[in-house]
Amino acid sequence: MIELDWDDTEKTIISYTFFDPWTWDEYYATNPKRDAMFASSNEVIDIILDFRQGKHLPAQAMTHIRKIGTWDNPKRGVVIVLGVHSMLELLANIMSSLYPQSTLKMPRPAKDMNQAHRLIAEIRVKREQKVSFSA
Repeated sequence: MIELDWDDTEKTIISYTFFDPWTWDEYYATNPKRDAMFASSNEVIDIILDFRQGKHLPAQAMTHIRKIGTWDNPKRGVVIVLGVHSMLELLANIMSSLYPQSTLKMPRPAKDMNQAHRLIAEIRVKREQKVSFSA
């Protein structure tokens, strides 16, 4: 099972929570809701992927992660991944090398929600500084 909801009342962070067992079909079924969430906001939206309760990747992970790695949205911010074990961290590194992107959008691991929110806050400051310098 996968839950997808706003993580904050400002609607600037969406959170996916994965529960074992989960499937790729369940993940893809969240796409219309994700797209509607992005469409409903004018802000950059950061994403938290919480695998702490869904650590087992379904079959054909590389195929699906490659497909997922190609999705982007001009309003997408950073992706923070919770509950990363060594295999997920390896896959994140592979995705980063296969699909180069702004370092401010690159997936980052976090140990818990507090660290995830701290990382997002730090990246938002850097993102704002980048916008200030380019303006």
